[in-house]
Amino acid sequence: MQGMRNTHFITLLLVSLLAACTPKKDRRSFGTIIDDQSVEVKIIDVLYSRPEFDKSDHIKVEAHNSTLLLAGETKSEENKALATELASQLKSVDRVVNELDVMPAADSGGRFNNAYITSKINSKLTTSNPVKGFDAGRIKVLTAHGNVYLMGTVSREEGHAVAEIARNTGGVNKVVKVFDYTDE
Repeated sequence: MQGMRNTHFITLLLVSLLAACTPKKDRRSFGTIIDDQSVEVKIIDVLYSRPEFDKSDHIKVEAHNSTLLLAGETKSEENKALATELASQLKSVDRVVNELDVMPAADSGGRFNNAYITSKINSKLTTSNPVKGFDAGRIKVLTAHGNVYLMGTVSREEGHAVAEIARNTGGVNKVVKVFDYTDE
């Protein structure tokens, strides 16, 4: 019986610690955040365990509220379609947004430029604070080929404000909103 109480206590302690680490301003539950992170890892594992995908494919993955975004480069239309098919088979994925470009993988300069654009936008979002109660975890920004993809749970007004900040950042070709709207 003592062992069961200790196990129960440790479980409660871990749950409390995890809840304390959960971003307070995120509009997703702690379980949803964990599910999203888990699906990101799963799909990368699934894709790269297949012989069709190799180093010539550079696939970025972001998940938010069971929506999975695929961006980057893949070597063929067949791989692009296969990525969507495999991602759609995951239980915790309700929607797949496949923005993969069929082309050679970006070189290190291209990847650096994408990371730089993402960091500039994140910095602007932090200082401009267009979303009430904004913190860095609320909006996911992913950049590939100068195209910026925005994910998060926002109102339409907040989504528009975030997109405008991204759109007015140097080096951005286009902005794609993959938001969940609170006011639909």
